[in-house]
Amino acid sequence: MATLLALEDFSPSEDAMALNKAFEGWSTDRKGMIRILGHRNVDQRKQIRLAYQEIYQEDLNKKLKSELLGDFEDGSASQDV
Repeated sequence: MATLLALEDFSPSEDAMALNKAFEGWSTDRKGMIRILGHRNVDQRKQIRLAYQEIYQEDLNKKLKSELLGDFEDGSASQDV
């Protein structure tokens, strides 16, 4: 996944919690997911993935794939967070 602009000051645990919140409810907040993951570099996304695992005892990549449907999922299936 290409990075648009990586933040220097970020919190992996806050991002993990924001992603989890984006998964709640009737539909996934895709814009919220993109706002977070699209603006983090590879190392930051790895930290988010580890924080998500620690907080929710769930694999973030699997969660993302279960939340995404159609073409959006196809485009992200080969990309790990």
